[in-house]
Amino acid sequence: MPEPTPDAPRDLLRFATAGSVDDGKSTLVGRLLYDTKSVLADQIEAVQRASVDKGWIGNCKSTPYLSLLFDDLRA
Repeated sequence: MPEPTPDAPRDLLRFATAGSVDDGKSTLVGRLLYDTKSVLADQIEAVQRASVDKGWIGNCKSTPYLSLLFDDLRA
């Protein structure tokens, strides 16, 4: 199998996490999606609104509650 180049498209990345409840698994995956710009702007806005509506962050905080990015994904 040839080595992929940095600008070559990647079809699939399999990622596994393990841990107990509240260890931050969803937050980790949400952060990876957010930092790699793998989430559409409207999804970020929806998570931001949900974070504010649930009282988890204030209106002025720039980073939403990132676990929602992963917890709301559908298989």
